[in-house]
Amino acid sequence: MNIYERQKDFLSVIEKLDISSTLFKNAQSKYEALATFLGEHGIEANIYPQGSFALGTVTRPIKKANSPSYDLDCICQVSGTRSEYTPSGLRDLIENTLRDNDTYDGKLVKWEECFTIEYANINGVSFSIDLVPAVSDSDDEKAALITKGLSPQIIDTSIVIPRQNSEKSYRWISNNPKGFKKWFDEINAPFLKYAPKYAERGIFESASVEELPNEVRRSALQRVIQILKYQRDTYYSKLKQSDGEEIKPISALITTMTARIASNYVKKDCTVFELLRYVLDRLEMCIHQTEMTFEQFALKYDNSPVLSYKNGKWVVPNPADPDDNLADKWNSNNKIPKTFFNWVTTIKKDIFEVMAQNDDNQFGVFMENSFADYDSNNPIIKKYRKARVATPINASTASKPYHCS
Repeated sequence: MNIYERQKDFLSVIEKLDISSTLFKNAQSKYEALATFLGEHGIEANIYPQGSFALGTVTRPIKKANSPSYDLDCICQVSGTRSEYTPSGLRDLIENTLRDNDTYDGKLVKWEECFTIEYANINGVSFSIDLVPAVSDSDDEKAALITKGLSPQIIDTSIVIPRQNSEKSYRWISNNPKGFKKWFDEINAPFLKYAPKYAERGIFESASVEELPNEVRRSALQRVIQILKYQRDTYYSKLKQSDGEEIKPISALITTMTARIASNYVKKDCTVFELLRYVLDRLEMCIHQTEMTFEQFALKYDNSPVLSYKNGKWVVPNPADPDDNLADKWNSNNKIPKTFFNWVTTIKKDIFEVMAQNDDNQFGVFMENSFADYDSNNPIIKKYRKARVATPINASTASKPYHCS
Protein backbone atom coordinates (compact mmCIF):
# COMPACT_ATOMS: atom_id res chain seq x y z
CA MET A 1 0.00 0.00 0.00
CA ASN A 2 1.39 3.39 -1.05
CA ILE A 3 -0.65 6.37 0.14
CA TYR A 4 1.39 8.80 -1.97
CA GLU A 5 0.68 6.79 -5.12
CA ARG A 6 -3.04 6.66 -4.30
CA GLN A 7 -3.14 10.40 -3.71
CA LYS A 8 -1.33 10.99 -7.00
CA ASP A 9 -3.78 8.72 -8.85
CA PHE A 10 -6.77 10.42 -7.21
CA LEU A 11 -5.49 13.86 -8.24
CA SER A 12 -4.77 12.70 -11.78
CA VAL A 13 -8.47 11.89 -12.20
CA ILE A 14 -9.45 15.27 -10.72
CA GLU A 15 -7.10 17.01 -13.16
CA LYS A 16 -8.84 15.30 -16.06
CA LEU A 17 -12.16 16.73 -14.90
CA ASP A 18 -10.73 20.17 -15.68
CA ILE A 19 -11.35 21.80 -19.02
CA SER A 20 -8.84 21.13 -21.80
CA SER A 21 -6.81 23.96 -23.28
CA THR A 22 -8.42 23.36 -26.68
CA LEU A 23 -11.94 23.76 -25.34
CA PHE A 24 -10.82 26.60 -23.10
CA LYS A 25 -9.43 28.59 -26.02
CA ASN A 26 -12.45 27.77 -28.16
CA ALA A 27 -14.80 29.06 -25.46
CA GLN A 28 -12.81 32.28 -25.26
CA SER A 29 -13.04 32.82 -28.99
CA LYS A 30 -16.82 32.30 -28.84
CA TYR A 31 -17.50 34.94 -26.20
CA GLU A 32 -15.05 37.33 -27.87
CA ALA A 33 -17.06 36.86 -31.07
CA LEU A 34 -20.22 37.66 -29.12
CA ALA A 35 -18.74 40.91 -27.84
CA THR A 36 -17.62 41.86 -31.34
CA PHE A 37 -21.06 41.06 -32.77
CA LEU A 38 -22.85 43.20 -30.19
CA GLY A 39 -20.40 46.05 -30.78
CA GLU A 40 -21.07 45.92 -34.52
CA HIS A 41 -24.78 46.31 -33.73
CA GLY A 42 -24.42 49.36 -31.53
CA ILE A 43 -24.14 47.68 -28.12
CA GLU A 44 -20.88 48.38 -26.31
CA ALA A 45 -20.49 45.41 -23.99
CA ASN A 46 -17.73 43.85 -21.92
CA ILE A 47 -18.13 40.08 -21.77
CA TYR A 48 -16.17 38.20 -19.12
CA PRO A 49 -16.41 34.83 -17.36
CA GLN A 50 -17.67 34.45 -13.82
CA GLY A 51 -17.79 31.57 -11.36
CA SER A 52 -15.61 28.49 -11.73
CA PHE A 53 -14.18 29.48 -15.11
CA ALA A 54 -12.97 32.77 -13.70
CA LEU A 55 -11.60 31.16 -10.53
CA GLY A 56 -9.91 28.12 -12.08
CA THR A 57 -12.15 25.61 -10.28
CA VAL A 58 -14.00 24.03 -13.22
CA THR A 59 -15.17 20.43 -12.95
CA ARG A 60 -16.90 18.49 -15.67
CA PRO A 61 -20.55 17.80 -14.72
CA ILE A 62 -21.34 14.15 -13.98
CA LYS A 63 -24.92 14.40 -15.15
CA LYS A 64 -23.87 14.10 -18.79
CA ALA A 65 -21.20 11.46 -18.46
CA ASN A 66 -21.98 10.02 -21.91
CA SER A 67 -21.85 13.47 -23.46
CA PRO A 68 -19.67 15.66 -21.23
CA SER A 69 -20.67 19.30 -21.25
CA TYR A 70 -19.27 22.47 -19.71
CA ASP A 71 -21.45 25.46 -18.95
CA LEU A 72 -19.49 28.70 -19.22
CA ASP A 73 -21.07 31.47 -17.15
CA CYS A 74 -20.43 34.90 -18.64
CA ILE A 75 -21.48 38.41 -17.69
CA CYS A 76 -22.51 40.63 -20.59
CA GLN A 77 -21.96 44.06 -19.04
CA VAL A 78 -23.41 46.75 -21.26
CA SER A 79 -21.87 50.21 -21.05
CA GLY A 80 -23.79 52.51 -18.70
CA THR A 81 -25.47 52.27 -15.30
CA ARG A 82 -28.80 51.06 -13.95
CA SER A 83 -30.27 54.56 -14.30
CA GLU A 84 -30.03 54.27 -18.11
CA TYR A 85 -31.96 50.99 -18.49
CA THR A 86 -34.85 49.06 -17.06
CA PRO A 87 -34.20 45.40 -16.20
CA SER A 88 -36.66 44.19 -18.83
CA GLY A 89 -35.36 46.69 -21.38
CA LEU A 90 -31.80 45.46 -20.98
CA ARG A 91 -32.85 41.83 -21.48
CA ASP A 92 -34.91 42.72 -24.54
CA LEU A 93 -32.02 44.68 -26.03
CA ILE A 94 -29.64 41.71 -25.81
CA GLU A 95 -32.21 39.12 -26.86
CA ASN A 96 -33.58 41.04 -29.85
CA THR A 97 -30.08 41.76 -31.17
CA LEU A 98 -29.11 38.09 -30.99
CA ARG A 99 -32.45 36.93 -32.43
CA ASP A 100 -31.89 39.10 -35.50
CA ASN A 101 -28.86 36.98 -36.39
CA ASP A 102 -29.56 33.58 -37.95
CA THR A 103 -26.48 31.98 -36.35
CA TYR A 104 -27.24 33.04 -32.79
CA ASP A 105 -31.03 32.75 -33.08
CA GLY A 106 -30.77 29.02 -33.76
CA LYS A 107 -28.55 28.46 -30.71
CA LEU A 108 -30.32 30.75 -28.24
CA VAL A 109 -32.37 29.48 -25.29
CA LYS A 110 -34.11 32.00 -23.01
CA TRP A 111 -34.12 31.51 -19.24
CA GLU A 112 -35.26 33.59 -16.26
CA GLU A 113 -31.83 35.14 -15.56
CA CYS A 114 -29.71 34.41 -18.62
CA PHE A 115 -29.59 33.40 -22.25
CA THR A 116 -27.90 30.11 -23.12
CA ILE A 117 -26.04 29.77 -26.40
CA GLU A 118 -25.32 26.13 -27.20
CA TYR A 119 -22.31 25.18 -29.33
CA ALA A 120 -21.39 22.01 -31.19
CA ASN A 121 -19.21 19.27 -29.70
CA ILE A 122 -15.43 19.34 -29.91
CA ASN A 123 -13.94 15.85 -29.73
CA GLY A 124 -17.07 14.56 -28.03
CA VAL A 125 -17.23 17.35 -25.44
CA SER A 126 -19.79 20.13 -25.73
CA PHE A 127 -20.13 23.48 -24.05
CA SER A 128 -22.60 26.31 -23.78
CA ILE A 129 -22.34 29.94 -22.77
CA ASP A 130 -24.80 31.28 -20.20
CA LEU A 131 -24.95 35.00 -20.91
CA VAL A 132 -26.17 37.19 -18.03
CA PRO A 133 -27.11 40.79 -19.00
CA ALA A 134 -25.73 43.43 -16.62
CA VAL A 135 -24.91 47.11 -16.19
CA SER A 136 -22.80 48.92 -13.61
CA ASP A 137 -24.40 49.76 -10.29
CA SER A 138 -24.96 53.44 -9.51
CA ASP A 139 -22.44 55.49 -7.54
CA ASP A 140 -24.98 55.96 -4.73
CA GLU A 141 -25.54 52.22 -4.40
CA LYS A 142 -21.77 51.57 -4.40
CA ALA A 143 -21.30 54.18 -1.67
CA ALA A 144 -24.00 52.45 0.40
CA LEU A 145 -22.19 49.11 0.03
CA ILE A 146 -18.93 50.64 1.24
CA THR A 147 -20.65 51.73 4.46
CA LYS A 148 -21.39 48.04 5.08
CA GLY A 149 -17.69 47.24 5.38
CA LEU A 150 -16.48 46.25 1.93
CA SER A 151 -13.35 47.79 0.43
CA PRO A 152 -13.72 50.31 -2.43
CA GLN A 153 -11.49 48.09 -4.60
CA ILE A 154 -14.13 45.36 -4.49
CA ILE A 155 -17.22 47.56 -4.55
CA ASP A 156 -15.97 49.49 -7.59
CA THR A 157 -16.87 46.53 -9.84
CA SER A 158 -20.40 46.07 -8.46
CA ILE A 159 -23.05 45.45 -11.13
CA VAL A 160 -26.78 44.81 -11.28
CA ILE A 161 -28.52 42.05 -13.22
CA PRO A 162 -32.23 41.50 -14.01
CA ARG A 163 -34.06 39.11 -11.64
CA GLN A 164 -37.50 37.87 -12.63
CA ASN A 165 -40.52 38.83 -10.51
CA SER A 166 -43.19 37.39 -12.78
CA GLU A 167 -43.47 36.22 -16.36
CA LYS A 168 -42.84 39.70 -17.81
CA SER A 169 -41.58 41.65 -14.82
CA TYR A 170 -37.98 42.06 -13.67
CA ARG A 171 -36.13 43.95 -10.93
CA TRP A 172 -32.46 44.79 -10.40
CA ILE A 173 -30.36 42.71 -7.99
CA SER A 174 -26.74 43.33 -7.04
CA ASN A 175 -23.94 41.09 -8.22
CA ASN A 176 -20.16 41.42 -8.22
CA PRO A 177 -18.27 38.53 -9.85
CA LYS A 178 -15.18 40.70 -10.47
CA GLY A 179 -15.10 41.68 -6.80
CA PHE A 180 -15.46 38.04 -5.78
CA LYS A 181 -12.57 37.09 -8.06
CA LYS A 182 -10.37 39.83 -6.54
CA TRP A 183 -11.16 38.51 -3.08
CA PHE A 184 -10.49 34.89 -4.09
CA ASP A 185 -7.29 35.66 -6.01
CA GLU A 186 -5.82 37.43 -2.99
CA ILE A 187 -6.36 34.34 -0.82
CA ASN A 188 -5.22 31.97 -3.56
CA ALA A 189 -2.01 33.87 -4.45
CA PRO A 190 0.25 32.40 -1.70
CA PHE A 191 -1.02 28.88 -2.48
CA LEU A 192 -0.50 29.42 -6.21
CA LYS A 193 3.10 30.41 -5.51
CA TYR A 194 3.81 26.80 -4.53
CA ALA A 195 1.63 25.14 -7.16
CA PRO A 196 3.24 22.55 -9.46
CA LYS A 197 4.45 24.09 -12.68
CA TYR A 198 2.82 22.06 -15.41
CA ALA A 199 3.86 22.40 -19.02
CA GLU A 200 2.15 25.40 -20.52
CA ARG A 201 -0.93 24.31 -22.44
CA GLY A 202 -1.57 27.41 -24.48
CA ILE A 203 -1.28 31.17 -24.37
CA PHE A 204 -4.53 32.98 -25.02
CA GLU A 205 -4.45 36.24 -26.86
CA SER A 206 -6.52 39.03 -25.33
CA ALA A 207 -8.73 41.13 -27.56
CA SER A 208 -11.39 43.70 -26.75
CA VAL A 209 -12.78 41.57 -23.95
CA GLU A 210 -11.12 40.05 -20.91
CA GLU A 211 -9.20 36.80 -20.98
CA LEU A 212 -10.36 33.60 -19.47
CA PRO A 213 -8.11 32.77 -16.50
CA ASN A 214 -4.71 31.18 -17.11
CA GLU A 215 -4.93 27.39 -16.80
CA VAL A 216 -1.22 26.61 -16.63
CA ARG A 217 -1.26 25.93 -12.88
CA ARG A 218 -3.72 24.97 -10.16
CA SER A 219 -3.04 25.67 -6.50
CA ALA A 220 -3.83 23.33 -3.63
CA LEU A 221 -6.79 25.59 -2.83
CA GLN A 222 -8.20 25.34 -6.35
CA ARG A 223 -7.78 21.55 -6.36
CA VAL A 224 -9.51 21.21 -2.98
CA ILE A 225 -12.48 23.19 -4.30
CA GLN A 226 -12.61 21.00 -7.42
CA ILE A 227 -12.55 17.85 -5.27
CA LEU A 228 -15.32 19.12 -3.01
CA LYS A 229 -17.49 20.20 -5.94
CA TYR A 230 -17.15 16.89 -7.76
CA GLN A 231 -17.68 14.82 -4.61
CA ARG A 232 -20.74 16.97 -3.90
CA ASP A 233 -22.18 16.28 -7.34
CA THR A 234 -21.61 12.55 -6.95
CA TYR A 235 -23.00 12.36 -3.41
CA TYR A 236 -26.14 14.37 -4.05
CA SER A 237 -26.88 12.58 -7.33
CA LYS A 238 -27.05 9.30 -5.40
CA LEU A 239 -29.38 10.48 -2.64
CA LYS A 240 -32.53 8.42 -2.23
CA GLN A 241 -34.57 11.60 -1.96
CA SER A 242 -35.93 13.11 -5.16
CA ASP A 243 -34.84 16.62 -4.18
CA GLY A 244 -31.09 16.03 -4.36
CA GLU A 245 -30.49 18.83 -6.84
CA GLU A 246 -32.65 21.28 -4.89
CA ILE A 247 -30.84 20.80 -1.57
CA LYS A 248 -27.33 20.55 -3.04
CA PRO A 249 -24.99 23.30 -1.76
CA ILE A 250 -24.23 25.89 -4.43
CA SER A 251 -20.68 26.22 -5.72
CA ALA A 252 -20.36 29.81 -4.45
CA LEU A 253 -21.04 28.57 -0.91
CA ILE A 254 -18.41 25.81 -1.13
CA THR A 255 -15.88 28.16 -2.71
CA THR A 256 -16.42 30.92 -0.16
CA MET A 257 -16.22 28.69 2.91
CA THR A 258 -13.19 26.79 1.57
CA ALA A 259 -11.30 29.97 0.69
CA ARG A 260 -12.06 31.55 4.08
CA ILE A 261 -10.84 28.43 5.88
CA ALA A 262 -7.71 28.29 3.69
CA SER A 263 -6.91 31.92 4.46
CA ASN A 264 -6.30 30.86 8.09
CA TYR A 265 -4.10 27.90 7.16
CA VAL A 266 -0.51 28.78 8.00
CA LYS A 267 1.22 26.29 5.70
CA LYS A 268 0.78 27.78 2.23
CA ASP A 269 3.18 25.24 0.66
CA CYS A 270 0.87 22.41 1.71
CA THR A 271 -0.21 19.42 -0.34
CA VAL A 272 -3.75 19.18 -1.66
CA PHE A 273 -4.60 16.51 0.91
CA GLU A 274 -3.19 18.47 3.84
CA LEU A 275 -5.40 21.41 2.96
CA LEU A 276 -8.38 19.17 2.20
CA ARG A 277 -8.20 17.58 5.66
CA TYR A 278 -7.91 21.01 7.29
CA VAL A 279 -10.94 22.32 5.39
CA LEU A 280 -13.08 19.28 6.18
CA ASP A 281 -12.08 19.40 9.86
CA ARG A 282 -13.17 23.05 10.10
CA LEU A 283 -16.42 22.41 8.23
CA GLU A 284 -17.19 19.47 10.49
CA MET A 285 -16.81 21.74 13.53
CA CYS A 286 -19.77 23.77 12.30
CA ILE A 287 -22.09 20.85 13.10
CA HIS A 288 -21.92 21.89 16.76
CA GLN A 289 -23.18 25.42 16.20
CA THR A 290 -26.81 24.52 16.84
CA GLU A 291 -25.87 23.04 20.25
CA MET A 292 -24.70 26.33 21.82
CA THR A 293 -24.66 30.08 21.40
CA PHE A 294 -22.50 31.65 18.73
CA GLU A 295 -20.17 33.04 21.41
CA GLN A 296 -19.84 29.64 23.11
CA PHE A 297 -19.05 27.98 19.80
CA ALA A 298 -16.46 30.60 18.91
CA LEU A 299 -14.76 30.13 22.28
CA LYS A 300 -14.75 26.33 22.25
CA TYR A 301 -14.28 25.44 18.58
CA ASP A 302 -13.54 28.25 16.20
CA ASN A 303 -13.03 31.95 16.89
CA SER A 304 -13.62 32.81 13.22
CA PRO A 305 -16.30 30.42 11.92
CA VAL A 306 -16.96 30.50 8.19
CA LEU A 307 -20.56 29.47 8.75
CA SER A 308 -22.42 31.23 11.54
CA TYR A 309 -25.66 30.26 13.26
CA LYS A 310 -27.22 33.16 15.14
CA ASN A 311 -30.79 33.51 16.38
CA GLY A 312 -31.78 30.36 14.52
CA LYS A 313 -30.41 31.58 11.20
CA TRP A 314 -27.50 30.26 9.11
CA VAL A 315 -25.34 32.94 7.51
CA VAL A 316 -22.45 32.87 5.04
CA PRO A 317 -21.93 36.43 3.73
CA ASN A 318 -20.90 36.87 0.14
CA PRO A 319 -17.44 38.51 0.41
CA ALA A 320 -18.27 40.80 -2.53
CA ASP A 321 -21.87 41.60 -1.63
CA PRO A 322 -22.79 42.07 2.07
CA ASP A 323 -26.52 41.87 1.32
CA ASP A 324 -26.17 38.37 -0.14
CA ASN A 325 -26.40 35.45 2.31
CA LEU A 326 -25.08 32.41 0.45
CA ALA A 327 -26.70 30.10 3.02
CA ASP A 328 -30.12 31.74 2.83
CA LYS A 329 -31.84 28.57 1.52
CA TRP A 330 -30.63 26.70 4.62
CA ASN A 331 -33.10 28.74 6.69
CA SER A 332 -36.15 27.62 4.75
CA ASN A 333 -35.38 23.88 4.64
CA ASN A 334 -33.78 22.08 7.59
CA LYS A 335 -32.87 19.18 5.32
CA ILE A 336 -30.26 21.33 3.55
CA PRO A 337 -27.85 21.88 6.48
CA LYS A 338 -28.49 18.36 7.83
CA THR A 339 -27.59 16.76 4.51
CA PHE A 340 -24.63 19.09 4.06
CA PHE A 341 -23.05 18.00 7.34
CA ASN A 342 -23.75 14.34 6.54
CA TRP A 343 -21.90 14.88 3.28
CA VAL A 344 -18.90 16.55 4.98
CA THR A 345 -18.59 13.73 7.52
CA THR A 346 -18.99 11.05 4.85
CA ILE A 347 -16.40 12.31 2.38
CA LYS A 348 -13.89 13.05 5.14
CA LYS A 349 -14.20 9.49 6.42
CA ASP A 350 -14.12 7.90 2.99
CA ILE A 351 -11.29 9.86 1.43
CA PHE A 352 -8.87 9.64 4.33
CA GLU A 353 -9.80 6.26 5.83
CA VAL A 354 -9.99 4.46 2.50
CA MET A 355 -6.81 6.15 1.29
CA ALA A 356 -4.96 4.70 4.28
CA GLN A 357 -6.32 1.14 4.07
CA ASN A 358 -3.94 -1.68 3.16
CA ASP A 359 -6.48 -3.28 0.87
CA ASP A 360 -6.35 -2.01 -2.71
CA ASN A 361 -9.77 -3.57 -3.24
CA GLN A 362 -11.44 -1.06 -0.97
CA PHE A 363 -9.64 1.84 -2.60
CA GLY A 364 -10.81 0.48 -5.95
CA VAL A 365 -14.41 0.50 -4.71
CA PHE A 366 -13.99 4.09 -3.57
CA MET A 367 -12.56 5.19 -6.93
CA GLU A 368 -15.37 3.47 -8.83
CA ASN A 369 -18.08 4.97 -6.65
CA SER A 370 -16.44 8.38 -6.89
CA PHE A 371 -15.66 8.57 -10.58
CA ALA A 372 -17.47 5.85 -12.55
CA ASP A 373 -20.18 8.37 -13.48
CA TYR A 374 -17.47 10.44 -15.11
CA ASP A 375 -15.52 7.73 -16.90
CA SER A 376 -15.69 4.07 -15.86
CA ASN A 377 -12.92 3.27 -18.36
CA ASN A 378 -10.44 5.72 -16.91
CA PRO A 379 -7.07 3.90 -16.69
CA ILE A 380 -6.64 4.87 -13.04
CA ILE A 381 -9.97 3.28 -12.16
CA LYS A 382 -9.02 0.22 -14.20
CA LYS A 383 -5.71 0.01 -12.36
CA TYR A 384 -7.40 -0.57 -9.03
CA ARG A 385 -10.24 -2.56 -10.52
CA LYS A 386 -7.69 -5.10 -11.73
CA ALA A 387 -6.44 -5.48 -8.19
CA ARG A 388 -9.84 -6.52 -6.91
CA VAL A 389 -10.54 -10.16 -6.11
CA ALA A 390 -13.59 -12.01 -7.35
CA THR A 391 -15.00 -12.66 -3.86
CA PRO A 392 -18.04 -10.75 -2.57
CA ILE A 393 -17.34 -7.68 -0.45
CA ASN A 394 -18.68 -7.80 3.10
CA ALA A 395 -21.50 -5.25 3.21
CA SER A 396 -20.80 -4.35 6.82
CA THR A 397 -17.17 -3.43 6.23
CA ALA A 398 -17.11 -2.34 2.60
CA SER A 399 -16.43 1.27 1.73
CA LYS A 400 -19.69 3.06 1.02
CA PRO A 401 -18.64 6.57 0.18
CA TYR A 402 -22.05 7.55 -1.09
CA HIS A 403 -24.46 5.38 0.89
CA CYS A 404 -27.13 7.59 2.43
CA SER A 405 -29.45 6.34 5.11
